[in-house]
Amino acid sequence: MNTDYRKPLPGTDLEYFDTRQAVEDIQAGAYNKLPYTSKILAEQLVRRCDPAALTDSLKQLIERKRDLDFPWYPARVVCHDILGQTALVDLAGLRDAIAAKGGDPAKVNPVVPTQLIVDHSLAVEHAGFEEDAFEKNRAIEDRRNDDRFHFIDWTKTAFENVDVIPPGNGIMHQINLEKMSPVVQARTDGEGKKVAFPDTCVGTDSHTPMVDALGVISVGVGGLEAESVMLGRASMMRLPDIVGVELTGKLQPGITSTDMVLALTEFLRTERVVGAYLEFYGEGADSLTVGDRATISNMTPEYGATAAMFYIDGQTIDYLKLTGREDEQVALVETFAKHTGLWADELKEAEYERVLTFDLSSVHRTLAGPSNPHAHLPTSELAERGIAGEWVEEEGKMPDGAVIIAAITSCTNTSNPRNMVAAGLIARNANKLGLTRKPWVKSSLAPGSKTVKMYLEDAKLLSELENLGFGVVAFACTTCNGMSG
Repeated sequence: MNTDYRKPLPGTDLEYFDTRQAVEDIQAGAYNKLPYTSKILAEQLVRRCDPAALTDSLKQLIERKRDLDFPWYPARVVCHDILGQTALVDLAGLRDAIAAKGGDPAKVNPVVPTQLIVDHSLAVEHAGFEEDAFEKNRAIEDRRNDDRFHFIDWTKTAFENVDVIPPGNGIMHQINLEKMSPVVQARTDGEGKKVAFPDTCVGTDSHTPMVDALGVISVGVGGLEAESVMLGRASMMRLPDIVGVELTGKLQPGITSTDMVLALTEFLRTERVVGAYLEFYGEGADSLTVGDRATISNMTPEYGATAAMFYIDGQTIDYLKLTGREDEQVALVETFAKHTGLWADELKEAEYERVLTFDLSSVHRTLAGPSNPHAHLPTSELAERGIAGEWVEEEGKMPDGAVIIAAITSCTNTSNPRNMVAAGLIARNANKLGLTRKPWVKSSLAPGSKTVKMYLEDAKLLSELENLGFGVVAFACTTCNGMSG
């Protein structure tokens, strides 16, 4: 870490880097006009950049230039088991090579904290209407992945800076959102002093930006780039296209976050935001819970952006408390954000090179598809588009266009309590009306964390879902990777 602009953080025993002062020393009044993303990038430059290159790098952000590469040092690496294991195998191979040369293999470790979540190995062989489906699917997963899981277990004790979440616990993005991200890091430097700075991360999955909903720059990368970050190398970048997205209005009653994000995805694809960092703000964004915000951020790859940021505000603080973060950590997030200009109220003067506007009150009930998440399909047009219509039931035959798989899963949906409770209420009403699952439909429920099962049980809605054939089959990713059946 650098020493210039390092100061005590008021109200704490921590230090921080005064990015505002560093920017103002170059151009007076510039800091308040920076977008949220630029403020985060500027802070890590002040903290980590070669002092000789600091002024030129900060000018790229201040003057909205894209002439020079500058370094980005993500604070964490988050991996699913497929690509995460591959990276750790490379490090294990490097240990062998060093040992062969007479060196100490134990010195080979990730420099950056690395979190590996085993969530991409389970296939739903036993559907949600089968008894003990969860236990049966887990047994098959362990049998098929015995060698892999043995290696992953070894990495927990063999490597420093590696934390492993074993199979059967959830999806990496939902766990990242609910548990892993501190939003503001507090780490001890080489001199034994603790320094506070914004949490950032890269992840080996396209939906890694889900935690952008907490104000954490979190982007999806390939395995090689993640491995480079693990080893402490800077990820070189130029100032991205930062687009402001003003959300106006509020969602109408009965409209879910899934309805919202499908409509928003169609809108953003037409606005060509590929590769951009989006920043959502306005009265509409203020009214959204972190669960709803996470649904928007999670769909970043579907509308082609790199990140989908929300400011830190009262909703963020409420969510951190709800998900059991320590009181001291929650207080740090609020203190740091307000003191460093990352709190929502401090971003009223932020200037964007491009601003889009989307009215949340315009969202209606909708589906995706039938084949692509951006193919907006209002429920009012199902018959018109030939997807739904009259049919005559014939003995022993399925109707044309029949649904054969119904999976309640994915971090996009199961991270949002409103969505999951709504599913439970629909199941309860379906049971009251005597509706049943057709025998050809493979139904399943695979939440992104065990928390979902707990609150569904508390609300007495899990049994309603089970009666329809939507019993819990896994806590893992089962749709985006094709494992739901």
